[in-house]
Amino acid sequence: MLDAEQSRHLAKVLRLSVGDSVELIDGKGCLASATIKEIGRQQAILTLLAKQYTPAKTAGRLILAVSIAKGERFDWLVEKCTELGCDHIAAVRYHNTVKMGSESAIGRAKKIAIAAAKQSGRVFLPALTGPISFEQSIAELCRLYPDAILAYGDPQGRPITSVLPALRPDVIVCIGPEGGFSMEERDFLARRNAVALSINDGILRIETAAVAFCAVLNGMR
Repeated sequence: MLDAEQSRHLAKVLRLSVGDSVELIDGKGCLASATIKEIGRQQAILTLLAKQYTPAKTAGRLILAVSIAKGERFDWLVEKCTELGCDHIAAVRYHNTVKMGSESAIGRAKKIAIAAAKQSGRVFLPALTGPISFEQSIAELCRLYPDAILAYGDPQGRPITSVLPALRPDVIVCIGPEGGFSMEERDFLARRNAVALSINDGILRIETAAVAFCAVLNGMR
């Protein structure tokens, strides 16, 4: 049985009816096929036909530690990075991040990620965390992904394709605000032997950099 929101999506957006076939994902690697047994405005009942499980990755994951951005910009970032296969999007308050009431952004982002996964056929949803401070976020991500390469976007960094020719380990990429990393943040990254990576020599907006790194790194896998 589907909840009211998903039932309305079947009936009003997809315009499906009794007997139609659907695919279901749980965001944790399960893809199921089913047919619609009953459908209404608030509830749909399905008949499950088959399930297929994809094991979760234990290496080669892409984690973005990205500066929180305002409104639709962060929504767009989450949507596109979900479609591109990002494994974890951590919203970060860097020292130069524009101050905003951003706690609600993650709740909205989860709904956007679900819609993007359904549209793109992803069976795994990205983890969505934050927003928390830069230092807290990196410490937590390094704990979760202890063997990861730590990197950060920098127009003066080394070209990304020359540094990571064949990605096997996890990669955490820090994408700072448009005001740039503070000196304290750069010192923090240097102490952790973070690699400066460049997509091109331009200064990119937060969401542009996130999508560019996501596309290039996942393409290199």
